[in-house]
Formats: sequence, C-alpha cells, structure tokens
Amino acid sequence: MRLVKGRVVEGDSSLRNLLRQEAWDNSLPGLHKFFSFRFAGLPLEFLGGDASGSDFDLSFKARKADDSAELRLVRKGNTAFLDLRDPDSVHAMPKHCTKYRAHVQQLTSWAFSNSPHPVWMTDSEGLVCWANRAYRKLETEAGGPRPDGRPVIPDAQSTPSLPDREQRRVRFSTGEDQPDRWFDITEEVNKGVHTFHAIDVTAVVQAESAQQNFVQTLTKTFAQLATGLAIFDRNRRLALFNPALLDLTSLDTEYLLGRPGYLSFFDKLRDEKIMPEPRNYASWRDQILDLIAAAEDGRYQETWTLPTDRTYRVTGRPHPNGAVAFLIEDISAEVTLTRRFREQLDLSQAVMESLDDGLAVFSPQGQLSYVNESYRALWGLAQDAPSLDISVSDASRHWQSLCDPDPIWGDFRDFVVGFEERSEWDATVRMSDGRLLDCRFKPLHGGATLAAFRTTPALREVAFQGTA
Repeated sequence: MRLVKGRVVEGDSSLRNLLRQEAWDNSLPGLHKFFSFRFAGLPLEFLGGDASGSDFDLSFKARKADDSAELRLVRKGNTAFLDLRDPDSVHAMPKHCTKYRAHVQQLTSWAFSNSPHPVWMTDSEGLVCWANRAYRKLETEAGGPRPDGRPVIPDAQSTPSLPDREQRRVRFSTGEDQPDRWFDITEEVNKGVHTFHAIDVTAVVQAESAQQNFVQTLTKTFAQLATGLAIFDRNRRLALFNPALLDLTSLDTEYLLGRPGYLSFFDKLRDEKIMPEPRNYASWRDQILDLIAAAEDGRYQETWTLPTDRTYRVTGRPHPNGAVAFLIEDISAEVTLTRRFREQLDLSQAVMESLDDGLAVFSPQGQLSYVNESYRALWGLAQDAPSLDISVSDASRHWQSLCDPDPIWGDFRDFVVGFEERSEWDATVRMSDGRLLDCRFKPLHGGATLAAFRTTPALREVAFQGTA
C-alpha cells in the first residue's frame, strides 16, 4: 500500500474494502488498529511519523510464533509505504483482512457473551437461537429454559413502550418467594434475527415507586393544610397546588390545572383582587420578576391587605432543582386579634397614665419595665431622662434619697427578687419635704411586681391649750 500526503494512491483491493466497511477516518494513525492486533510494537502514530516528520524504515514481526508474516512501514517525505509479507500465503493482504474480521468477530462475541446485561437472539419463529451468560443466569433463576424454546423474559411486544424512550419495560418474575425484577428491553432486527438487550432497572423502578408514594403522601398532607400552596418548577410553570389555594384565591380549578406561568398566575391574582393593586402598572412585570428573585433567595415575605378586609401573609421559598414555592396564609383573625390587643393595651396604658398614683412595674429579674407620668412627677424625673431598664436597687436608692431613712426599701428589694410565695403589703414613709408617702407593693402575674405611691400633705402641729 502506498500513500501520498495521507491519501491512498495504491493498495490491495481487499484492504481498501476493509477500510471502507470499517469507516476508516482517512488518517494515518487511524490505520493502527487494523494491524496492531497481529503485529506487536507498532507506533501509535503509525505511518504518520513523529512530530519532527523524520523518515523511517521499520519492520515488525507477528505476535504469534506460528505466524511468519512481517509488516514493514516506510516513510520518505510525503510518501508512506505499507508492505505486508507472508511466506505462507501468496495472498498476504486478503489473508490479513480475513484475520482482522475474525479478530473483530471474536472480540464482539466475547463482549456479548460476557456482558453483565442479558442479551439474546430469536429467530423468525420467536425461538431463542443464541444467548449470553447473563441471560442464561436469568434462565436458571426462572427454573431453566422454557419448554417451548421462547425467552424467559416476557415478549417485549406485549408490554407498553415507555413514552420517552425506545425501550420497553417488562417485569421478570422468578417465583413467589423472590421479588420481581424489571428490565428495559431494546430490540433490533437484522435479516430475520431479533436481538434483544436487557438492562436491569429494578432499583430505578423501586425508586420511582418510592418517589410516587412520597409524592402521594405529600399531596394528602398538602390537601389538609389551611395554608395555600403553589409550587412552580424550574421552567416557572405551576407544578403543584393544594385545595386551600383554591379557597383563598377563588381561582378556577381548570385554570390552575393548565399549569400557568408565574406571570400569568400573579396577573390573575391581581385581576381577582387577591393581591394589592400595583402603584405603577408599567413596572408591574419588573415587580413580579423581583418577587420571584426574592423567593428564589428565600427573602420574600409580604403581608397583603385586601379590599375585602382580609389579610394574607405570602412567603416565597426556594426548592431543589430550581423550583419555587409560595405559601399563602390567611392571617385576618390574627391581625384582628393583634389589633384588639393593641387597642386594649393602649387603653390600659391611657388609664394608668391618668391616675394620680405613681406606678412602677418591675420584671421578675428586678428590672424596671414601666412607669407612668405621675411616677415621673413624684420622683422628679425629667421627660427625656431614662427611667426604664434600671435595677430595683438603683430605683429604690433613688427613692430612699428623697425620703427619711426607713427599712422598707431593703424589704422591697428582697420582695421584688424573692422566689417564695408573696403577698401584697403596705407601708408609709415620710419624704424629705415633709409629705407622707403611702406605698403599696403587689405581686403580679408571671413574677412581676407593682409599686404604687400616693402622697398626702404633711400634718400641721396643733397646740391645744387646756382650760381652767
């Protein structure tokens, strides 16, 4: 064989036919596999030479001792020669091509026979005419070959094909005591012979079944939730929703089953007045995109106040594989309760602020947590002076500094931080300006303590003169 600049210009017709049948890539290194099976030590670049492009003249002997053939590779400039000599045959190249085909057939047979996947062939009558070791093992597990000569794996044609694949999935049962196995079967037909390749997908089927059961469990759980759930897949189309979403949004079931995109979904919520009206319709799409981006990061949480006096808390959460979940919760009752509680709290505080008695509340830890205006006026505290979050010791020392010495202040400190059962008690002290101070100390719920102070004018000394 002679090649010039990589192109065959002269060669044996049997070798040319072989190269054409084997889809040779027309490269000089690509000739390596056609001769390396028989001759050892061939350079990987074959007739392509090394990077320097140097000329060479090399000879190689056959691998087997009983094979007297010799291969000679010669390169001179842009021309390369391949010379095969076999003293035992006058048709050296045709014999070599026959050996190559037998070698390939042997490798193919070995690969099929030792494949871990079952492979078998049937004739035009459907009878098994060849099978590899993996298939024979299945026959043994099934109790041996079928008496009618047909495959032990059910006919693939009788099993519905998978919608997104060329394979057919079949169940293989070996007995009552053994679990079923599943195989994906691929069938090829050539000259009336059917070749079947089976891949064991039992683990895949079990995983799919477990996933389906898990999804069904989640679906049942979601169906009982009072929180509306809408999950969008990675393509931003609605993939899952629960009945609560229908109740909260009043959206049509057929609309949701149509798997709308998130833009359409939120547009529909806006049209149905389920979400607040945007201030700027021109930037509405950008607002929705920002909403989705915030949900993907787990940052989206808003409260929607609707014209119907209902209040929804909407939360966006990222999910695996790029999915995003939105939870819609009706918190109208909670908001109403909070509003009423705040009103009652404001009312109670207004009442306490209107009292003439000075009031102070200490926490179970002995920290001052509330005082009213009368308290500030009594103890001479400026409006901008801090009066909260100070200890009972500091507060009582301030009281003591404005009163005559009296042991009740120490008793009060012990009363505030004491753990024993406590009872309300009263005391009266005299302030430095002569006024009398009525003190009332009362335990409150949760371990807090109330101190109430009321002043009375100083009593004037009146001298009584006796009569004769």
